[in-house]
Amino acid sequence: MPKSPTILLKEELKKRSYELLDIYRFKDRDLIRLRNILTGEVHLITSEKYVSDITSHDDLVEFVNRLLSKIEK
Repeated sequence: MPKSPTILLKEELKKRSYELLDIYRFKDRDLIRLRNILTGEVHLITSEKYVSDITSHDDLVEFVNRLLSKIEK
């Protein structure tokens, strides 16, 4: 059975020392709450793309890169 996009996102974030806490879905965006495993900081990030729209591994990597780049700003 294929894994859901949420599970794949969780695994990809874990590789980068982040834990997926919550995903809140709104009409026009997803609001994603992450925790840095090393520092314990919690980040709330707005994503223009829905997590459920992730269709491939390349989409997943690009999505995670965008999320993490918003944290660094």
